[in-house]
Amino acid sequence: MDSIFSIGAFILLIGLIVLVIITQQFQQNRQYAEIQARLREIRDAEVREQKANALRAERTAVMDPITMLEATVQSRSDKSLTEEELYQVESARTRVKAITDELMHNQQWLGAPYDLEWHELLERIPLVRVGFLAANFNPPQQDLPSFDVSENSDKPLSAAP
Repeated sequence: MDSIFSIGAFILLIGLIVLVIITQQFQQNRQYAEIQARLREIRDAEVREQKANALRAERTAVMDPITMLEATVQSRSDKSLTEEELYQVESARTRVKAITDELMHNQQWLGAPYDLEWHELLERIPLVRVGFLAANFNPPQQDLPSFDVSENSDKPLSAAP
């Protein structure tokens, strides 16, 4: 009888030890998964930050030739921009806007003075700004119809045929 009780107590003790080991293993696995999730978040944040820094460096590289263009225009007597220069400014505008959108989408936008939108960057290069806006928003005069006010002042207005 003592041997059955001893064997029963031994099996119960082994079962209890196995239960404790299984519980500890389950808790360790859960903690390990939480640690991995936190490390993944840290890695993802680091990758986003590196990508944002790369985008900012690219924006700077895009704006450098435009800044040099500002110096070139300032040294010339004619302050207007050529077609090639207008194309250069337009392609820089497109790329800067794409970079800005991507930074905002990735929630890495810092705002002024670190991140500037296109119109804020354009304000820093006044000669290029004037030439670019004049070329884009002033339609050529030859396309506009001209009205002579002195000839038509005594005629009533009528619908065009």
